[in-house]
Amino acid sequence: MKTYEIILFDTDATLLDFDKAEEYGIEALFRRFDVPVTEENKEKYRAVSQRCWQRLEQGELTRAETLRLRFEDFFGSFGISVDGDEVNRLFQDALAESHDLIEGAEEILTYLKEKYKLYVITNGVATTQNRRLGDSGLKKYFDGIFISEEAGAQKPQEEFFEYCFRHMGRRDVENMLVVGDSLTSDIRGANRSGIDACWYNPKGEENTAGVKVDYEIHDLSELKKIL
Repeated sequence: MKTYEIILFDTDATLLDFDKAEEYGIEALFRRFDVPVTEENKEKYRAVSQRCWQRLEQGELTRAETLRLRFEDFFGSFGISVDGDEVNRLFQDALAESHDLIEGAEEILTYLKEKYKLYVITNGVATTQNRRLGDSGLKKYFDGIFISEEAGAQKPQEEFFEYCFRHMGRRDVENMLVVGDSLTSDIRGANRSGIDACWYNPKGEENTAGVKVDYEIHDLSELKKIL
């Protein structure tokens, strides 16, 4: 088994339950703008949001455009004109209030903290992510927290990982492992930067992204078999 020194953790849907946080946030927005709170409309929003984030990962949108357009496009489909920046602010405020943990997150971080340097690598808004990590009690486990808003780049861009390397003061990628749920963000970013990748895949989805996965786990406790 390969030996590592540094573990780079994604946050949303890897350590923090983003589905619950997102649902809380979008329901608050639906009520504010009189959009029916239905599963169909939630899925419609998620599809719009996912397309915007994919365009960001592909370099077609800036981060600011992504955060704004996902709401302008979604509410626009209902004939509702909104200020996307203002709606995003409202959403981030709601999102920051949710910090439910993925099952086993704190247990595995407690186990790993004794053996490795741990870092957060996350795409998101700095104030929101810092608050959620603090409120959840996870922040104390990490030697550093790297957030795309502060980095000026996002996963999977190599520039994001270069930012991490500079702030860690090392770039010995052979000693690092990325753990994340997103093939197109976490795993592709690891591939581009020469870091081994562990795909957290609790739903047993198929790898259709054409990326190299060094390890695949379905439960965070399975990291004990690797680390």
